[in-house]
Amino acid sequence: MNRIARAALLCAASAATLAAHDAHGRSNAPAEARRLKNPVAASASVLDAARQHYNAQCANCHGEDGRARTKTAGAMPVRPTDLSHYLMESMREGEIYWVVTHGIDQRMPAFTRSLSDEQRWGLAHYVRELRNRQRAIEKQQLGPYEWRLPPGFPFPNVPPDNPMTAEKVELGRYLFFDTRLSLNQTQSCATCHQQRRAFADTRGRGLGSTGQLHPRGPMSLANVAYAPVLTWGNPNVRTLEQQALVPMFGDHPIELGMTGKEDLLLKRLRALPLYRKLFTAAFPGDADPFTIASITKAIASFQRTLLSGDSPYDEYRRGDDPNAISASAKRGEALFFSERLECFHCHGGFNFTGSVDYLGKGFAEVEFHNTGLYNLNGDISYPRPNVGLYEFTQQFEDVGKFKAPTLRNIAVTAPYMHDGSVPTLEATIDHYNAGGRTIRTGPRAGNGSENPNKSEFIKQIDLSPAEKADLLAFLRSLTDRAFLNDARFSNPWQPRPARPAPLPPHKYVLRGEVMKVFPDEGSVMMRHEAIPGFMEAMQAPYSMEFLVPDREFLATLKPGARLTAGVRKQGSDYILERLRTAAPPRAANPVRR
Repeated sequence: MNRIARAALLCAASAATLAAHDAHGRSNAPAEARRLKNPVAASASVLDAARQHYNAQCANCHGEDGRARTKTAGAMPVRPTDLSHYLMESMREGEIYWVVTHGIDQRMPAFTRSLSDEQRWGLAHYVRELRNRQRAIEKQQLGPYEWRLPPGFPFPNVPPDNPMTAEKVELGRYLFFDTRLSLNQTQSCATCHQQRRAFADTRGRGLGSTGQLHPRGPMSLANVAYAPVLTWGNPNVRTLEQQALVPMFGDHPIELGMTGKEDLLLKRLRALPLYRKLFTAAFPGDADPFTIASITKAIASFQRTLLSGDSPYDEYRRGDDPNAISASAKRGEALFFSERLECFHCHGGFNFTGSVDYLGKGFAEVEFHNTGLYNLNGDISYPRPNVGLYEFTQQFEDVGKFKAPTLRNIAVTAPYMHDGSVPTLEATIDHYNAGGRTIRTGPRAGNGSENPNKSEFIKQIDLSPAEKADLLAFLRSLTDRAFLNDARFSNPWQPRPARPAPLPPHKYVLRGEVMKVFPDEGSVMMRHEAIPGFMEAMQAPYSMEFLVPDREFLATLKPGARLTAGVRKQGSDYILERLRTAAPPRAANPVRR
């Protein structure tokens, strides 16, 4: 069995098996397997037959529920794949079929002879059903809130005392953009976490409402719902609710400057009729919903919705468009995930970061790294006050260790590093290429590549100019433009433009008529014209479902409405963006007699 075949099994709980998958947890089956379409319809009879084949052929190792918690599985050197795991959502049915057909080296037999082609395709449906069942259980744990997860993303962990609701999210959005949360009413959370910058800042170091320059820069909030630890170097801030208190009431440094002014903040918010409506809707069971705890819960709820996973690279890796990224970016991807560069050790997984936390994860690791940015003389090799994890542990081996941020949208979050001391993405690549930064003169002079605490993964690479360009192209392909412009995350205090912006020329344009509206699901059924090069027309008696992220616009739609919209494919879904209603065709003038 060749290397590709050995690497092609489904996702598993053990690290040894997970290593057979790419950064998104997907099997490394041949590209043609991802493009295979299941020719067998998922009927009740097909699923029932597949269940019987699964129980007879697969359940001994994978378990009837797919979770691989059987005696046989426990006795194996590498535990079989957990077929109920969220990573299964990243796999196409063609990949599952390919694995069932070819097996995995000595760990899983091939079923080419024992099962017909139709039966193997039926198993692909049933394996998908095992994940769907587990997903339904997880969704029930989290409550009725409708998550809009990018394909291949797990459900985030949500504190039991702050379940997600649409009303809380909306209140949190208003609070996030409200300058009333600062003492002098000049700044909001969004001042330092700007949507167009992936909710990071234009500054390398934050600037508080009183003009105090902060020692570190505001981190991107993209996918912050999955962060097991928050801030650059504090291992003790673990929840978004806890973190929201820091900018409002912290004084080291001063951010929003509300220390000791809790009553004033609540008085300001109570004075607005809009907030009286929003707080009551978000916390209907509370005698007095206006509390500091309510504010932090609402802001945290909004931040958990800031999910980014629809970059050109995601589109490429899902198989939606093999040409979504350039040949240079594909070469950069290979470099990024190579053992030569080792970038993926600190920036791996679906979020391109160190460690993540999510629903059902047994243990959320906390990681901090010294990247050789400085190497001052003495035990404290990083300039104060930015000494990293050492500030909290007082262990010299922790000097200069900081959290590895997500690389999603990294091209729009310059400048870089915890103190913003590296101005461009090109300069960042140069830093890692040299295995650390050398500062030749001044109070911060030193060779960072010789820092005794430097991570073992930071080493001199000697990239060629062409390789640097390829790596840069890959990093730029991680920019999620839809996330940067999503109206759900925008400033609610600013009026919506009177006219929608024109559809970008690179998007496919759909024109059609609404047949049904599903407000709870966030979708519409439509008949539409053909979209050349993208999809055929859908005419009576048939219609097609499209997701509509803009819930405000969706609420205005009725059957019979004619729409023009940009349309894009995300996984198996089709998304409508920048919608606008079109006037219905005029009826012919009646003949007067």
